Amino acid sequence: MKLQLAYDLGTYEELYPFMEEIEEAVDIIEIGTPVILREGVSQIENIKKRFPDKLIFADLKIMDAGELEADIGFQAGADMVSVLGLASKKTIEAAKSSAIQWNRKIMIDMINLEDPIRKWADFMEMGMDYGCLHTAHDDVTDGENSLETVEKFHEAHGGQQISVAGGIDPEKTRNLKSCQPEILVVGGYITTAVDPTKAVKTIRQVMDEISV
Repeated sequence: MKLQLAYDLGTYEELYPFMEEIEEAVDIIEIGTPVILREGVSQIENIKKRFPDKLIFADLKIMDAGELEADIGFQAGADMVSVLGLASKKTIEAAKSSAIQWNRKIMIDMINLEDPIRKWADFMEMGMDYGCLHTAHDDVTDGENSLETVEKFHEAHGGQQISVAGGIDPEKTRNLKSCQPEILVVGGYITTAVDPTKAVKTIRQVMDEISV
């Protein structure tokens, strides 16, 4: 599994020293939607320059104007942007067209999608590079458990090209042993930790344990 850091709560300026502490353990740096809404996309290029070996993912959650908005993310330096699975087929295809032109990638975010298991086949035909089984932040705080969905999805499609996001911590990571995704998305457990380095090591240790 690859570890994706969901960076939602800080600023671009704060990201640099934060990442320097945990850089070796992280495979993908996600610039979260709150950061993009608060500060825009102009600093993404600098992040890519500072961490050239990391995949930089801009969580744009595109819902309309697929090509235009994907272009904005890619022009800013992102290696991958997100499009909502709830968007229209034309919007999703337009975002993919942008990704092809830039030689970049699309993550289809299946947050709140009624039947992600059935829809994933359609998204694959549309050329999506990755799909995210994403439990919304507000639902996570209400205690919703998406493990059953992940298990059923894995039975149907496996874990390749799939990420799992939403309230991920060591316990939830252990529960993914039988249905491991390609990408594990971890946000608050690391970014709000008193000791982020220790938190990352703990997550990585569990990932290694279940991968054996």
